[in-house]
Amino acid sequence: MISISRRQFLAAASATAVTSMTSPSFAASANDELRVVVIGVNSIGNTHLNGFPKVPGVKVVGACDVDSAALGKRAEEFEKKFGYTLKKYDDLRRVYDDPNVDAVVLAVPNHWHGLGTVWGCQAGKDVYTEKPCSHNIWEAGQMEKAAKKYDRIVQIGIQRRSFTHLQEFFKEVQDGVLGKVMHVKGLYLTRRDSIGRPTSPPKPLPTVNHDLWCGPAPTKLERAKYHYDWHWFWDYGNAELGNNGPHILDLCRWSIGAEEFPTSVSSIGGRYAWDDNGQTPNTHILRYEYATAPITFEIRDLPTETGKKDTCKYMGLSYGIVVEGEDATYVGFDTGKVIDKSGKTIREISGNTGTDGGRQLHRENFAKAVRSRKTSDLNCSVKTGHLSTALCHLGNISHRVGKPIGLNSLSEQVAQQPLLTDAAGRMLEHLSANGVDLPSASVQMGETLAINPKTETFVSSEQANQLLRREYRAPYVVPENV
Repeated sequence: MISISRRQFLAAASATAVTSMTSPSFAASANDELRVVVIGVNSIGNTHLNGFPKVPGVKVVGACDVDSAALGKRAEEFEKKFGYTLKKYDDLRRVYDDPNVDAVVLAVPNHWHGLGTVWGCQAGKDVYTEKPCSHNIWEAGQMEKAAKKYDRIVQIGIQRRSFTHLQEFFKEVQDGVLGKVMHVKGLYLTRRDSIGRPTSPPKPLPTVNHDLWCGPAPTKLERAKYHYDWHWFWDYGNAELGNNGPHILDLCRWSIGAEEFPTSVSSIGGRYAWDDNGQTPNTHILRYEYATAPITFEIRDLPTETGKKDTCKYMGLSYGIVVEGEDATYVGFDTGKVIDKSGKTIREISGNTGTDGGRQLHRENFAKAVRSRKTSDLNCSVKTGHLSTALCHLGNISHRVGKPIGLNSLSEQVAQQPLLTDAAGRMLEHLSANGVDLPSASVQMGETLAINPKTETFVSSEQANQLLRREYRAPYVVPENV
């Protein structure tokens, strides 16, 4: 029987419980703690293993991973740090079967985000899903339907949504503090290394359940490094655009209050300077059309020039956004500043960013919403995460249905689009500095695609619409009817 104190603690949940053949929800748990299992602990999941125990009223009770070596290592580290033993799972389905688990953190590769979230909701678990929200646009809609149908709390890990100072400032931007917004620019200018080419047919790590790791995706292995480098293959990842793009594009969209899909997308990009077998761009320019203001996004994974270890900057930023208003401009990321037309700083925008890149505040927000049973308490619901992640998918689709042209003709191609002309000029200078022979190299000129924001589909490109969803590998299939 639920105690009186627990009934008071979870009063909002009992009125909306879903009757189904699933494990009990948090509201039916036998103790006052929110019992969490982290699924995927090799990378970002390890930060959640260490972060969620610090949230009041939360107990991490288990860890799950298809790599037995990673699972054993993280469980041992956790016991030394926190003084108790985690239950270990090698299959997320066993987590969902466990009635003693209230919520899960999905820190798995992108191709598992949609199905992992839907299964979690169906099993009566609340879910914290890492960014990107989904691997494709269609499955994000299925995630949203599942959260609603099973009355689940689902938070997407775009954690800057939990920064109060940005919540307040972006409301001011929408109210005109910068004057009319003319353009929002996103930036992710980093430095990565080539992933190389396999010298022999790659084999899964002996400690990994490869079939389960692949899940909805094909089992063919093409990368030399098993972990992380899946980001650069379309079956599993979503390029740098879908890797770190959700954080940046969310800030862009949030700053102007854009609460639906853009009306069109354009892209320019390619993979340069590396001799490897990665499939995705390491240099990318995107443009999204909104009624409020256009958004552009520049991605560079190469250093300032060949042999250097530093990253490019624009207006002092390697990562972040520039919101250009008629009266003033905002430049920032976690924090920022407002500058006037002369470039003088006239206001600092700062506040509590918590720890772990803002994730701790986001974890606390998730726990709060789980207790209240109100999706409205979430700082980044599935819908919010979907709208920002969709920008990444739309840009990648434009790239994939585009056609190669000579780099030396790029300036002519974008001459009538000032925002792209400016970005393309910087891109060409950057590639030249990294040893790319511009006269002989090509660039993928992504198709400019018109979008119906209401249906979240492309207006006149069946080829692009085919990429709104994937073909799932049985039995790891996101259901049509969740």
